[in-house]
Amino acid sequence: MKRKDWLIIGGVLLLAAVVFFVSRLIKPDISGAAVTVYVGGEVYARVSANEYHTITIDQGDGKVNVVVIDAAGVRMDSSTCKNQLCVKHAPVDPNNIGEIEFDNWIICMPNGVSVEVTGGEGGQ
Repeated sequence: MKRKDWLIIGGVLLLAAVVFFVSRLIKPDISGAAVTVYVGGEVYARVSANEYHTITIDQGDGKVNVVVIDAAGVRMDSSTCKNQLCVKHAPVDPNNIGEIEFDNWIICMPNGVSVEVTGGEGGQ
C-alpha cells in the first residue's frame, strides 16, 4: 500500500475513535426526568427521578405496592399481587429513556398500578 492509503486508514480510525469517546462523554440531560405513578388510571404521585424516593401505594383493600427510586433506577420493590411480574421487572434507568420502546413503564396489572419514567427533554 502507498503512503496515501495508510494516511486515509489512519484518519478514518482516528475519526472513529474521536466519535466513540465523545459519544461516551455526552450524557443525556435528566434534570427534568420524572416518575409518575398511576393507580386505576389516575395520577397518584409525580416525583423527580433525580432524588431518592420510596412511594408506598396502599389502596386500602389489601393491595399494596412499593416503588423505589434510587441509584439503580426506578423499580417496583414489592407488591401484594400473585404473579410478581412487576417486582421482577428490571429497574428503569432515567438515563436510558427512549433506547427501548415502552421500557419506561412498570405495570402491576392485578393491583392496577402503573409507573412511568419520563425523560428530561420534552418528556420522552
